[in-house]
Amino acid sequence: MMYRLHIGITIFALIVTVGIAAGYPSPALYGQEAPGETIPGSLYLPFISANFPTPTPTNTATQTPTLTPTATNTPTQPPSPTASATPTPSATPTQGTPPPVGPSEWTQHAHDAQRTSYNPVSVPTPWRWKWAWNGPNATGGISTGKFGLPRNSQPVTGGGRVYIAAGSRGVYALDNANGTVLWNRNPGGNINSTPAYDGDTAALFVVSSNGTLYKLDASNGNTIDSFAGAGSSNLPLPPAIAGDRVFFSMGNFVYAIDKRSMQQVWRYDAGSPVDTPPAYSATRDLVVVASRDLYVHAIRNSDGGRVWRNKTTVLEPGNPGSSPGNDFAEVSRGWPVIAEQSGLVLIKLRLDWQTMWTWSPWPGSNNAMRANLLNRPDEQALLALNLDNGSTAFIPNVGHGGFGDGDYMPMGPMPVVRRFENGDEVAYVVMRGTPCLVGGLCDGRADSRLGELVLDSNTVPGFQAGDVRFMESTFFPTDEQANLSMAGNDLLGGHWMFGLAHRILDRSPSRGASGTNPITTANLPHIITSASNCGFSTSHYCPDGLTQDGDPRTIPAGFYIYYNQGQVYDRYWSEYASWVVSNDTLYFVSTDGAVVALEHGEPTGMVMQPPPEQATAAQWSLIHEGIIDYTAARNYAGRTVTVEGVLHDVFNNGKAVYLTFKTPHQGAFLVRILKAHWGNFALPAERIYAPGQRVQVTGLIEWYQGDPVIYVSHPSQIRIVGAEEG
Repeated sequence: MMYRLHIGITIFALIVTVGIAAGYPSPALYGQEAPGETIPGSLYLPFISANFPTPTPTNTATQTPTLTPTATNTPTQPPSPTASATPTPSATPTQGTPPPVGPSEWTQHAHDAQRTSYNPVSVPTPWRWKWAWNGPNATGGISTGKFGLPRNSQPVTGGGRVYIAAGSRGVYALDNANGTVLWNRNPGGNINSTPAYDGDTAALFVVSSNGTLYKLDASNGNTIDSFAGAGSSNLPLPPAIAGDRVFFSMGNFVYAIDKRSMQQVWRYDAGSPVDTPPAYSATRDLVVVASRDLYVHAIRNSDGGRVWRNKTTVLEPGNPGSSPGNDFAEVSRGWPVIAEQSGLVLIKLRLDWQTMWTWSPWPGSNNAMRANLLNRPDEQALLALNLDNGSTAFIPNVGHGGFGDGDYMPMGPMPVVRRFENGDEVAYVVMRGTPCLVGGLCDGRADSRLGELVLDSNTVPGFQAGDVRFMESTFFPTDEQANLSMAGNDLLGGHWMFGLAHRILDRSPSRGASGTNPITTANLPHIITSASNCGFSTSHYCPDGLTQDGDPRTIPAGFYIYYNQGQVYDRYWSEYASWVVSNDTLYFVSTDGAVVALEHGEPTGMVMQPPPEQATAAQWSLIHEGIIDYTAARNYAGRTVTVEGVLHDVFNNGKAVYLTFKTPHQGAFLVRILKAHWGNFALPAERIYAPGQRVQVTGLIEWYQGDPVIYVSHPSQIRIVGAEEG
């Protein structure tokens, strides 16, 4: 996934933040290869926030407001559908009433039942370290017993507690004041989905991989009641709470459950596995999901009847990249996002890795972007559908990206929907476009940045629905796009290595049409996995910029989770990092599963002397284990062994040659031959090794994005023991 850009650039930037001034160290090597290895001929990609003049916001109708938004009504009714047979429903939320906007807790996945990922109330800067869980110990090392968290897992709060889904370990409840564990329960199966807290019943609703919705006593974790759905799923399918109902997806069905009695109100059959959690539109009283066959469904909440069902993409359901024509897409690991005021549901598709190179880089104008997507509908990664009938409302100028690697591109980030005090709405997205945020190389992997998506033709003069507006932001590549959330004017991104944070300063209509005149932002404190460039402090704060240990990327000032611990994310990889903002606390969930809580206040703590320099590598000796099957390789991490298996795919992505034993290779053992070592082979490695060959590979088992890997530097490490099959 990672590559290193190598050009000589000197960056001097004075970044104005509210209460914090952050400077930039020199540009750092950008990429993730073998520990301590530099790839000759690569490029530098400094992490920058583009041009940062000190802006003077102007008072316009579309400028970012400073007041807390208030609710406005949208009186729109769906067409009368054909209802399916359902049980008699209980009371439903008042139709036509938008969700409240005001101070609130993050009580369910993506903040609310609309899945907007937006909290109107932010935490004022400066920020200070409050506590951390499942991450660092008192000296910044890796805490004993640390474990990874499920992908897409977010902390939610309620009753003074923080609730975290932890897979086979069930659910943890932490004291919000200090992060101590109050209880840990597993009601059954694996809890891979963000729980939902309900203040009315003081209960926590949890969806398990065994297909069951559990209702837990939020004070102690005891199971109060449960409802068994049909089927099972390891996907993250968090429940949604709206009014007296809990909605959840399982198998081919969507369920509405009375939150007090835990009795079924209705069940909707999608005719295909429902691969997204539900989202709820209060103005239409509709439940929206997307199924594996790429249909989007709108379900009437009053009785569970279908209002509409539509497939607007030209792509077919399947694993992207597994067909010669790259014509497959998925909706799994995403979720519908409701824009109530605009009458829209936004659906993200997972596309193929090759979409990164279709336009390399993306154009710099909305007209060119739209023309490209009209001519290539298979490249449309974000769908905007009319809530009332499911038709295409417009084509968003948003390209595909995600946390990719080699030939694999997972689901990209979901949009954030923000509603202003006057009722206007916009969405914040990760967009693509030129000029790139970095100098030198500008291609399909370097053209991503934060952006504002316009949802209608009235909110921002001079822009139409589907247009994107360029923003200043910290750089991340297209196959390392950051997952988004927002609080007030603060836009937050969860990159797999770090968390970025920006405050929007000026989004007046004169800005955003191009990358040379973007919406201006200021840096807020960022957070990185492990840094040691400024010594250890109990504040975990570094005022002069952060440099990642073992993969020296430089980002603006802020917090480090671990001190001098290297690439912790590779061992506990989840492909997902995110921010959550609830009441007066920010929570950052790192890719390795640490949860860090930040609060308002000056960073405090005694600066301590760095510990004695640690060995750059552990002393490994050859372990005579015999021949290890590739499926068992992860059990031998840290040992030098010989691994055997049949190659499933061999490919060169320009950074490394990959020998993989499963497609996609995520979740399985793999071999990487880095570019620096290609000269050791008589022929290109992709010509020596081929799918179907049985090979034995000898080397140290390390970690790469959560998977066991052997880095091969010489052909003597690989032995072909079987003729090519087929």
